[in-house]
Amino acid sequence: MTAGAGGSSADATPVWEAGPGTGRGTAVPPRVEALVVGGGITGVNLLHRLRAAGVDAWLVEARHLAAGASGRNAGFLLAGVAANYAAAARAHGRARAGEIWELSRHSRRLMHGLLGDRAGLRRRGSLVMPAGAAELEELREALELLRADGLPAEWRRVEPGVPALLDPEGAELDPAAAVRAIAAPHAERVVEGMAVAGIAPGADGVTVRFQTSAPGGAETLAGTVILATNAYTRLLAPVPIEPVRGQMLATAPAGRLATPLPVYSDHGYRYWRQREDGRVLVGGYRDLALEAEVGYDQAPTAAVQHHLDAHLTGLGVDAPVTHRWAGTMGFTPDELPLVGPLPDLPGVMVCAGYTGHGMGFAAACAELLVAGLTGAGRTPAWLAPERFPRVTAT
Repeated sequence: MTAGAGGSSADATPVWEAGPGTGRGTAVPPRVEALVVGGGITGVNLLHRLRAAGVDAWLVEARHLAAGASGRNAGFLLAGVAANYAAAARAHGRARAGEIWELSRHSRRLMHGLLGDRAGLRRRGSLVMPAGAAELEELREALELLRADGLPAEWRRVEPGVPALLDPEGAELDPAAAVRAIAAPHAERVVEGMAVAGIAPGADGVTVRFQTSAPGGAETLAGTVILATNAYTRLLAPVPIEPVRGQMLATAPAGRLATPLPVYSDHGYRYWRQREDGRVLVGGYRDLALEAEVGYDQAPTAAVQHHLDAHLTGLGVDAPVTHRWAGTMGFTPDELPLVGPLPDLPGVMVCAGYTGHGMGFAAACAELLVAGLTGAGRTPAWLAPERFPRVTAT
């Protein structure tokens, strides 16, 4: 981005290095058993699981791998949803909150298994820090409930008189590198620069039309199409997923330790971390411009970037800002993903709508969807798309 947003000149791209050329596929065959649409963290996990199950699967991505929210986030592997455990228990019921937390913990273990020590994966724990007295009381309640339900949590004081809730299993990584690493063994089945114009279920399968004619043709017939398109899913199918912009910045390597662990705060509206190379990343503050932050525009705004700059100052960081960027996330009405078949589109499935927590849920959701597709398991009803009424595609 040029000078303006946040008052400084900075690169408009995410701090994570990502670009075209990851996939080596040149065209999708005229007929495939399964086609995954979307090359983010969900798509590559689906491709990996499908091929491990012996399914003839391919993946198409409109731009390049990790071009969307998967390459534009802070790289947190958190437990649960944006709400703390106490708030989630009130919203979903305590038993369901426990299931949500366990699903995300399982997803994190799957990511550990897939990545090992690649993609900058660090398992140091993460903090949830209260933004005020009310959130502090909620976190105290959350700690009691987490302990009672056998989930890992403890207090950690990062500053005198400022307690935070520690998730000892919390992890962080380079999200774009993680996507590329998971895709690498299947690169011949990954076709980048292949945008989908539409899908049409029929008696013989699902016809997928591409926006431009590729060497193999302008369409393919798939036995199953899986939409791993998160915020963009509603452009192809009637799903209740709303596009929401999230903004971030990153500094040059700072000369001091700004934060000992990744931090999540203010019910997920603030988050920050410091990479091993010393760069400080800050994101959030969309709650101060909620209406403006809805939609597909991925350009950062001066208003939100100003708050991110102020947050940096509060951390005592004076290193220059080198990157300012935004990403479009997919939000659902109940803040839980959609995983499974779409009732009105035979042969079409969805795995999307993570409400800002795709890195934490995608691996487990992909595993559930593939298990359901191959008959090896069932997806919980609270993730099924039919829990919502039909909406109109846009």
